[in-house]
Amino acid sequence: MALKFYESPFHVTHSEDVASKMAMKMDLSIMLTSLIKEKGWSQVEAAEKLDVTQSRVSDLMNSKIEKFTVDAMFDMLDALGFKAKMTMPSIHEASICIKDSQVAA
Repeated sequence: MALKFYESPFHVTHSEDVASKMAMKMDLSIMLTSLIKEKGWSQVEAAEKLDVTQSRVSDLMNSKIEKFTVDAMFDMLDALGFKAKMTMPSIHEASICIKDSQVAA
């Protein structure tokens, strides 16, 4: 029997469109959680900076990605000074780049 490889763990149990969104939300939650830890913020401090409740930060830190939309996560990145830019070299390909706007390019 040949091994089957999946793009992410979510692709094993979910449809392609759902799994891709879940993988993106997981990546965003890892980025946000890492940034909060890097800054040494408590959940209360992070909530103040992100303009959300402490319980939302707890959900984020505990990878409860089903409670978040991609928009909500991008709003949190905006609050931390990050900007997302989408490039589309063709109608069949696009990429999103997220950069700290406070760091010189």
